[in-house]
Amino acid sequence: MEKHDVVAGLRQMQVGLCHPLDAECRLISQQLERLGMPFRQVWPPVMSDLMAVDLVVLSLVPEAFIKIDKALFNALKNKIVVSVLKFESPTVLELACQLNSSSLLFSPVKPFGVLSAIVLAVNQHKVREDLLKRISKLEGRIESVRCIEQAKRFLMDTSGISDAEAFKVIRDRSMDKRCSVEEVAQSIITAKDALESALGDSSPLAGQHIAESVQRGTGTVVRIK
Repeated sequence: MEKHDVVAGLRQMQVGLCHPLDAECRLISQQLERLGMPFRQVWPPVMSDLMAVDLVVLSLVPEAFIKIDKALFNALKNKIVVSVLKFESPTVLELACQLNSSSLLFSPVKPFGVLSAIVLAVNQHKVREDLLKRISKLEGRIESVRCIEQAKRFLMDTSGISDAEAFKVIRDRSMDKRCSVEEVAQSIITAKDALESALGDSSPLAGQHIAESVQRGTGTVVRIK
């Protein structure tokens, strides 16, 4: 992506500048104005003033530590955070990591470093969000496979059919009901658990009842509430 494209994207973002009112704060403000990034100056950090912003430039000084309560901490973790560090103490670095800081500025802040830190932060935040979405999608697929396998195993055990035949039964029911294979499999598992609870785990009637209902295709899978 070309530089002017990066800057154009930044201009659509709302920035919260959480920094003590000093020369360094004025320098960062000037750089944000030069970049055309709309911002609000907030000090000390207040959650109500930061809820609507996309990116937070946060000075990790002792005064900030006092004001960052649990609610504000959780809110900041969901923002793009550029942490400004005056010290490299374990406490400061740990907080920067806990806040999922996507980039760092080191005091005294230099004018040429502000844009670089913001661009890096935005990019790293996007990479992290994309990875989380991919992980969530993969976890959903794994759960779907687990659910289908459990439903197939149940049909195989109760009806004496093969793996392929059990899947065909589930697939045919999904086509009949115009729903997903996963939904049919979950219905089988839910009905199995409900009937076993009502009739007792040792009763063979629970498994037979569900298996016959699914294979006949005469209605939805039995559900007991």
